[in-house]
Amino acid sequence: MDRMHHQVDKLDALFAEYRMACPDPEPSADFMPALWRRIEARRVATVSVFRHWAQVCVMASVALTLLIGAVLIPKFQESAANSSSYLEALSAEHSSDYIHMLAGGSR
Repeated sequence: MDRMHHQVDKLDALFAEYRMACPDPEPSADFMPALWRRIEARRVATVSVFRHWAQVCVMASVALTLLIGAVLIPKFQESAANSSSYLEALSAEHSSDYIHMLAGGSR
């Protein structure tokens, strides 16, 4: 039991030495306003970075949309206008077969 008392006394002495080395600052009248100014400065910086990246993403999306609208869509529309439907392609390919069958010829 005496040994435990000795260790507690050493711990108390260590805490006392720590309190003397690092005293608690006395808050001044400007403590809370200064604290809130520092908090707001960090918050504004974080929001600023987020806003910057959001603007970059929006501009990249707009550029990609314009590229798709100006280049890719007209290219696909041209190829769709030039190609015929599947049924039209089949009838064009086999139209000569029907003419030969009607004429009585064989192929």
